[in-house]
Amino acid sequence: MLSVGAEAGGWRRWRWGLVGAVLLYALAPLVALALRGPVGVDPWWDYCMGLGLAATGALALLPLLSARWWAPRTRAADALRLVQQLHRQLSYLLLGLLLAHVAGLVLLETRVLDYLLPTAPGYMLAGLGALVLVLVLILSARYRARLRWANPGWRRWHAAMSCVAVGLTGWHLVGSAYWFATPGALAAGGWLLGVPTLLSLAWHRWPPARLPAGPTSAAAPRRSPAPAWGWLLSVIVLGASAWFAYAPTPAQDLPPRPYPCPAGRCL
Repeated sequence: MLSVGAEAGGWRRWRWGLVGAVLLYALAPLVALALRGPVGVDPWWDYCMGLGLAATGALALLPLLSARWWAPRTRAADALRLVQQLHRQLSYLLLGLLLAHVAGLVLLETRVLDYLLPTAPGYMLAGLGALVLVLVLILSARYRARLRWANPGWRRWHAAMSCVAVGLTGWHLVGSAYWFATPGALAAGGWLLGVPTLLSLAWHRWPPARLPAGPTSAAAPRRSPAPAWGWLLSVIVLGASAWFAYAPTPAQDLPPRPYPCPAGRCL
């Protein structure tokens, strides 16, 4: 897939294919849970939950979208720049989704504030810990030069904190239980978080073979990083979360009462 030809048509197909693969992977859990998951609680509440699910997919994919992992596969500088741009823009989208997930739930249900205190259940504190780690990861990457953090050491800490954030997110999903209470949903959550993480670890231990270089041609003018990719990802994710919130649930999947709050929104 990474054998990037010099022809503009081949490069565009690869570029759109990569962005499409990121979107398909990140949005697959929304589709699966909207079609086969439990009954929704409230459209706005479910929308905030959809933002959290989309953030989970983005967090899982970020380790794979690193030029350091993709460099053994290709010598094409344009491909590596695109991967790194997606990594950066997806990280900003991830942080925005997490903040919107928390702020939206707090605005909809003030009892959620109890889950932001040190006395909250462990799985809720795990979610907050993942949010803090994501913020630290973004800030440390953006200001690494000012912090005078040597690249090898920073890279190791970056990878370690990413793994911890993924683990805390998994704890948060399983502990929250409502959307991931059935064996099928748990398997989907494990696939969502586990597959990219395992691939990242495997590529670190056994780098994939380099693909043959594409045909050469005159160098194209280098373009500055296009913010359009970030806007495109944001619009599609927000739209998919809205569809998740309003998608009808089959009548046979309705539980006897909303769980775990029998008289209103679900915490």
